[in-house]
Amino acid sequence: MAVETTRVELCGRLADACGPFVDLTLPVEGLPVPELISILRERFPALQDGLSKGRIRACINETIVPNEAIIRPGDTVALFPPVSGG
Repeated sequence: MAVETTRVELCGRLADACGPFVDLTLPVEGLPVPELISILRERFPALQDGLSKGRIRACINETIVPNEAIIRPGDTVALFPPVSGG
């Protein structure tokens, strides 16, 4: 299976835990958003808490996508934790 590195932008409290970007090696055929989040939890323990609380929104190529969306190598990926405030 061929793989390629993809940079994932972390926003909000996710960036607080691990910095604004992490690089992951993805299979060429891609993977769904929940699998990406699972890999991030495993490889970056500092993200464990932030990724476990609330619903994480993913953007692929600057478009908010549903969880079923497939992230492919070369995509621009950003993850957003839930935001609260008034």
